[in-house]
Amino acid sequence: MYVVACANRDRAGVLEMSRRLGFLTGEEPEVMLDAHVEAAFIVGVPFATPGGHDFRANNITHSVSNLGATMLKYRLTPPPDEVYSLHRKLSGAFLACIKIGAVVPCREMLFKVYEQYDFSDDHSEVLSNTG
Repeated sequence: MYVVACANRDRAGVLEMSRRLGFLTGEEPEVMLDAHVEAAFIVGVPFATPGGHDFRANNITHSVSNLGATMLKYRLTPPPDEVYSLHRKLSGAFLACIKIGAVVPCREMLFKVYEQYDFSDDHSEVLSNTG
C-alpha cells in the first residue's frame, strides 16, 4: 500500500502509511514531512505511469540523496530496522537498472503483485501454500 501511495503521489496516503510503519512519529515539523513525502514520490516515479520506465531517464538515487540533509536534521525517529535491508535492495535494483539501461513496466508489475496479495492478518494459509 505504501508503494501504491508513492506511485499515485498520494500525500495523505504516504503520511498515513509512514506513521503506521514507524517512519514518522506524527510530531515532525512540516519541513520534514515535505522532504519525506517528496522522497517517497521520487522513489515512486518508476511505478507512477503505465508502460516501461526508463531508469536512465532520471537518477532517482541522486534526487533522493538531495533531501537527505533535511531528513537527517528533522527526523525524530530512525526508520524501522527492517527497512534498512529493503532500502539497500531497492537502491541496488535501481542502480543496476540505471547501469544497464533497463526499461521495465514497473507499474504493471506492482499492481499485478498488489492485486494478488493477501492483506488479511492471517498469513498462515499463504505460508502453507508456498511449501
